[in-house]
Amino acid sequence: MASRGPSSTALPVAIAMASAILASLPTLASGICPARCRCNDTALIASCSSGSLDVVPIQLNPEILHLDLSGNRVVSVHHTFDFYPSMKTLNLGSNLIHTLGSDNFEFQGSLISLNLSNNLIRNITKNALRGLKLLRELDLSGNNITEMEEQAFHDTSELEYLNLSGNSMTSLSDGLLRNLYRIHTLILSNNNLLDVPSSNLALAKLSLNVLDLSDNLIQELESESLPSLSDLKFLSLANNVVRRIADDAFDQVPNLKTLDLSGNNLTLVPTPALSRLNVLITLIVSKNPLRSLNSVAFQNLFELKNLELDDCTIVDVHPRAFVDNVNLERISMDGNRDLRELPARVLYGARHLRWVSLRRCSLATLQPTHFPVDSLLSLRVGSNPLVCNCSLHWLWNILRAEERRNETRLELDFEDIVCVDEEFAGKALISLPEGSLRCRLSPLYLSLSAAACLAATATILALIVHVTRAKRRKRPAYSAPNRPELLVYELDKNAESYSRRLIARNEEMLYETPRRKTSQDSSDPRDTNVYETPRYSRPNRRDRDPYDCRQMEEGVYAVADVTGLRDQPPEVLSLYRMRALPSAPSARDYDYDYEPPMPHKPHVVFV
Repeated sequence: MASRGPSSTALPVAIAMASAILASLPTLASGICPARCRCNDTALIASCSSGSLDVVPIQLNPEILHLDLSGNRVVSVHHTFDFYPSMKTLNLGSNLIHTLGSDNFEFQGSLISLNLSNNLIRNITKNALRGLKLLRELDLSGNNITEMEEQAFHDTSELEYLNLSGNSMTSLSDGLLRNLYRIHTLILSNNNLLDVPSSNLALAKLSLNVLDLSDNLIQELESESLPSLSDLKFLSLANNVVRRIADDAFDQVPNLKTLDLSGNNLTLVPTPALSRLNVLITLIVSKNPLRSLNSVAFQNLFELKNLELDDCTIVDVHPRAFVDNVNLERISMDGNRDLRELPARVLYGARHLRWVSLRRCSLATLQPTHFPVDSLLSLRVGSNPLVCNCSLHWLWNILRAEERRNETRLELDFEDIVCVDEEFAGKALISLPEGSLRCRLSPLYLSLSAAACLAATATILALIVHVTRAKRRKRPAYSAPNRPELLVYELDKNAESYSRRLIARNEEMLYETPRRKTSQDSSDPRDTNVYETPRYSRPNRRDRDPYDCRQMEEGVYAVADVTGLRDQPPEVLSLYRMRALPSAPSARDYDYDYEPPMPHKPHVVFV
């Protein structure tokens, strides 16, 4: 240890002295540009990209600000940048660097951007980035990093962009992001993460705007998977194995505007979880086995403008699936091979819709009512098995109109809109003459239609006959009495008004003969079957005995048989004149004289 100390301290001193000597020499003040590099001493830029360099050149201008060494065969960076303390950007991407060592960027206090992508780095020690106090962008993607020490970013408190994608990390060390107070973009895609690194994300909650967790092995999104990230605008969980998303998983990211859930194992749209994202603008759910879109599948997403549902094996779309997405501008449902039809007006409520793509589905026809055609700027419906008949005449008109335009208003995939029906198989819709777009019905269909029409007509006629007969034969709800009922109406002398009397319900009363006497010997007036109603024009009628036939006046009466009748007026059988017999003034004897029928039948009113 004692022998190594002096040599380790002497080397930086020697390098510093060499740098001072080089800087003092007039011939080297502007540096020497290697043959495989391009240098601009005015802008202090040097590019040695793809120059087949094995080492970092040390003869460049020491005041250089921007150095590009990407695409070379550099293996080590051990104290190679001490000659360039003023550098602002350094690109070492696509080299053969295995390790960053310790303190190799100690003199790069002005460095703002460092690209170490696509190397062979396996770990980042706590002193590997020491000295990079102003670093804002760090790209470590495409390496073999499996571990990063907790203090690796101790000096990089100004870091805003960190790309760790394409490595082999299964988790992040606790507290790794503790000093990254200004981090706004964190890319952890294409690793082997099994869970969302919640504890580390909680440390960056004040400033994180972009979080990319795509291409990992995350299976579920629990309630606490995403800590409070109030500034988070972009979140990608694409190409994981997510099967379930808790209903409140997005409660702590209320300002999320872009969410990518593509390439997972979701069998249903996570409607409850998504409904919390009231300001979401872009949603990507492609390559999930959704199978169907239920009613209000994207509930409360009133601000949604871009929706991608490609390759989701969708079979059924509910007519109200997009009812809440009134501001939708762009929708793509390409590659849903089992989607054979769309509900009418399914997207008609999206009044701002401008871009629709339904390519590579199994749609046999399309209707202009599916979406607001007049407002579209792009309509891509090619590679569908379209049946070219009158149902596609509207699309044929649009294709022809756009073909004739000098400047295209509506983008269409003309050549891919091809017919598959027997008559026009393999022909582009636009190539067909207008007269060929007719609906052709098979003889069997026509026969069945005619038979159905005849059956419907016969049924209607039978119903009419039945109703008519029922009306004619309609009977009252009650049972008719067994004995006949007669209505006797008293006619005044002018035959214009009537007082009503009822002589009825007596089987023994004889009424067949035109002249007949009827007498009753019973002393009880209630035994009679003669009922009288007061005559309207007679005063003091109440004082009369209704059963005293001596008080009856002579008059003309109409007799009608009303047995069993309720709804139809009875026929008047005949007219009779009734008068009391003077020979027996105390008896209830009265005489009927037949009167010839009147010119007009009297009005009959039921008592």
